[in-house]
Amino acid sequence: MQKNTLKNIIKIVKCLEESKNDWIWLTAIAKRVKLHRTTVSRLINKHLTLFIEQTTLEPFNIKMIKLKPDSNLQSILKFLLIKEKVKKS
Repeated sequence: MQKNTLKNIIKIVKCLEESKNDWIWLTAIAKRVKLHRTTVSRLINKHLTLFIEQTTLEPFNIKMIKLKPDSNLQSILKFLLIKEKVKKS
């Protein structure tokens, strides 16, 4: 995993932690962390799916996201680092 990818994941997780288990709109996350919404969506779908709850508001197709209650930044980083080590082996 590239260094900037990890930094962006940390930004996203911190933003989700700051929302205090409230649902937050994907575009709002992108604005808060100053990344493009496609980048945020890609990183969430690729690396954070195990740690988030996701729902879609109909009929507008708006993605709403929040961290699962037992997830935090340290546990997510540990998982990602272990995943990288296994991937390299």
